[in-house]
Amino acid sequence: MSAARRWGWALFWLIVAVAACWFMTDSFQFIAAREAPTGETLWGRRIWYFAHVALAVPVLLIAPIQFAASLRARWPWLHRALGRAYLAASLFAGLFALHLGRTIAAQETQVPLTLFAAVWIGFVLIAWQAAQRRRYDLHRAFVIRATAIALSFVWVRMMAAGDGVMLGFIENAEVRAATRGWLSFVLPLLAVEFWLHWWPAAKSLFAPRRD
Repeated sequence: MSAARRWGWALFWLIVAVAACWFMTDSFQFIAAREAPTGETLWGRRIWYFAHVALAVPVLLIAPIQFAASLRARWPWLHRALGRAYLAASLFAGLFALHLGRTIAAQETQVPLTLFAAVWIGFVLIAWQAAQRRRYDLHRAFVIRATAIALSFVWVRMMAAGDGVMLGFIENAEVRAATRGWLSFVLPLLAVEFWLHWWPAAKSLFAPRRD
């Protein structure tokens, strides 16, 4: 990998780390300040939300380490150990997200949140099974997809913070919320598929022919 590419990836993960720290700080503040509705028990939405955010911490911290090729080559045992922790945390965070999306009061975001939580769980299970069968090409691809979904929870908060700039042309607040929910899920997946498949396929079509 060239030096420019290494610096580019380092900058990308730095931006992700800063955004993730902001997301988690904002989320824990939201949990602490939230007033539980009448009749909600300890096992109400607060504990589900807290568990989901707490599990997102190892997911977001481990992801940059797992994608470091030098670490995989030098300490494969560490890569495997962190990989198990990453996939387990992602699986349970996804299960908590599935419940939160299904029960959220804002009906306009129920479908996108529930759907991308289910897709996240599916990606994690496929990545896990691929590793067990030593299909490391599939394992890598689905870990990348699972990470993109995990970061959707960060993107949706960033989009909400810049709502007036990005989606200010949508006057209805509920429509804006629904649009943010879908975009935070769809855009990362589109970017991943573009990088994994669409761009390599397009480059191959325009490469010089070898007759």
